[in-house]
Amino acid sequence: MSVKPQFDTYRYIGEVCRLHGQSAVECRLPGSEISGVLAIHAKAVPAECSCADGEVRYNGKVLLSIVYEDGEKKVCRAERGAEFFHKAEGGLVSPACFAKCIFSAENVTWRREGSGVYISVVVDADIYVYGSRQIEYLSGGEGLVCQKRALSLCKTICVSGETEGEDEFEADEVGDILLHSETAVVHSVSAGAGQIDIEGELALNICVLKGEDEIRSYERLLPFRMQIPADEAFGRISACAHALVKSAHLTAGVDEERGKSKILFSYCISADCFLSVQEEISVVADAFSVEKEMLLTKKKDGGRYLMSQIKCTERVSGVAALSAGGDESFSLQAAVLPHAEILCKRTENGFEAEGAVLAEVLLCGADGTHKSARLSLPFIFPLNVDGEEVEAEGIVCGLNVRRKKGGETEAEATLKLCVRAYAKKEWESVCEAVEGEEYPCETAAFSVFIPYAGEGAWELSKRLRLAPEDLQKHNPDLQFPLTGKERIFVYRQIR
Repeated sequence: MSVKPQFDTYRYIGEVCRLHGQSAVECRLPGSEISGVLAIHAKAVPAECSCADGEVRYNGKVLLSIVYEDGEKKVCRAERGAEFFHKAEGGLVSPACFAKCIFSAENVTWRREGSGVYISVVVDADIYVYGSRQIEYLSGGEGLVCQKRALSLCKTICVSGETEGEDEFEADEVGDILLHSETAVVHSVSAGAGQIDIEGELALNICVLKGEDEIRSYERLLPFRMQIPADEAFGRISACAHALVKSAHLTAGVDEERGKSKILFSYCISADCFLSVQEEISVVADAFSVEKEMLLTKKKDGGRYLMSQIKCTERVSGVAALSAGGDESFSLQAAVLPHAEILCKRTENGFEAEGAVLAEVLLCGADGTHKSARLSLPFIFPLNVDGEEVEAEGIVCGLNVRRKKGGETEAEATLKLCVRAYAKKEWESVCEAVEGEEYPCETAAFSVFIPYAGEGAWELSKRLRLAPEDLQKHNPDLQFPLTGKERIFVYRQIR
């Protein structure tokens, strides 16, 4: 009897690979009136991202807001923008894939060359590539005795959306808005009834000029919500999202009688949402033929599944480090561009978050000269999550910096984090079944076998080359797993 294995194919969308890229972007400013640069806010905004054979091509724009002091010790501002184009190589990438890029502006530096000031930014790109994947698996066939099981695998669905909002608030009289920074964090994502609901917070930090040389900073914490239609938002789904402040605009109006300013803040937030969907298919885990040897080839694959997403709020404080420029004779005026670098790592007692709150501190000397210094406030605290992989992102709010006598700097801030825990999933299926030589013909119509202790029904059936139902029919009193003291009876029809 010829063996005719039957194979089926299951196709799904999943993560193909992760890539990393870096782009160097440089802008030039006329340097004749710039005495020194005080602060630079660099924001990388994605434009397009496409997949080709063996690579992901992406581009975007770096938006720069620069605060500087001129030769007359006057604080001024400038804005610049530069486009960048780059690619990241990956052997698994094809035109049928799609990719999501998360940009961050790193290593922002400036230098003076001749009559110009050059600002350099490294754009860091984390690239997640998704595409069609498939499992070709043995599902049955003629001449085969099969052991089937449910195979649980996870697929990923990506959807994107945007929301707009505005906020108006009152502040002391503002002469000029020097720069502003915005970061957003998603606190909760729920999927169901064909829709994804996202909730989060946006942290706004504003650096303003009061009078001619007094610098102050303000902050606002704004909740946001968005809804994204998704036909796939049904069933066993968990979801997470990454939010980016795509654009922001501030205008200030002055009420001279009250000595107050009204600041109008309008913004657009974009979000990429990732749905983790678990599905089950019935596959053949093992098989044999009663007449021929069979060589089975198995293939492994895997992915990760979002287990949980929690909101975490942590107050951090302590002695902060200031880079060169934090002269004790200079008084503190403002702390601007607060953000956090966070790394989640596993310890003997679970996961913990380690990193630092970073900001630019603007200082003023007795003679009216301005300087800046980089502030770093380290932190480490436990995370109450379970998983095999943990990621965190967040915003910094309520940053308070104090300078003590002796030059020591103390700082405290609130971190609002979104912590995501993932489980790794692996699955295995029979991808090839090749028949070999025929077994020798049995000459006995009746045989007795002694089993191994602990042997199960399938293992024994495969060893005896007997279908499990026939084994049970001939030995109705067997209870598995076996003790090794039983006697197994096999009846055969002799041709």
